[in-house]
Amino acid sequence: MSDRAGVAIAVAVIGAAATIAAAFIAAGAFGNIHFGTGGSDQPSTVVVNAGGNDTGKQDSKGPSADQIASFIRSYYGQLPNGVDTAWTQLSPSYQTQSGGKSGYTTFWSKIRSVRVDSITSTDYRTSTAGLTYVYTDGKTQTEKRWLRVEYVNSQLKITGSGI
Repeated sequence: MSDRAGVAIAVAVIGAAATIAAAFIAAGAFGNIHFGTGGSDQPSTVVVNAGGNDTGKQDSKGPSADQIASFIRSYYGQLPNGVDTAWTQLSPSYQTQSGGKSGYTTFWSKIRSVRVDSITSTDYRTSTAGLTYVYTDGKTQTEKRWLRVEYVNSQLKITGSGI
């Protein structure tokens, strides 16, 4: 290896280390960030905890916590009436995990409305949504559901979800 190549590698490594250090400093400087949006019929909270652990980190190619929260809110805002459009916002593998189109449609046919009560970022691609479902028979149910949102073919998609 030439001296010139060795210097170029050293500069690249130092630059990467500086970038990582700056990210940790910025995360620690901001600590917990809270955002509130929505009207009285759709209360919401987005919490980004960027201090001291893995929460709040963003992959350089991944969506930000705000993008994920907006995507989740938009996704549930289409349901239950926009099942066909919402279905396209699931990755192909998650469509399969969701019971296929018929299972997905059957689930949403029992729901009169769904409200996003809160969204909390848990890591660079996963958030937890507090949801309230109103069933067609009038019953209500609340749940905390984690959702993984990632770019799939340059489009945001839900790639996993659970309680």
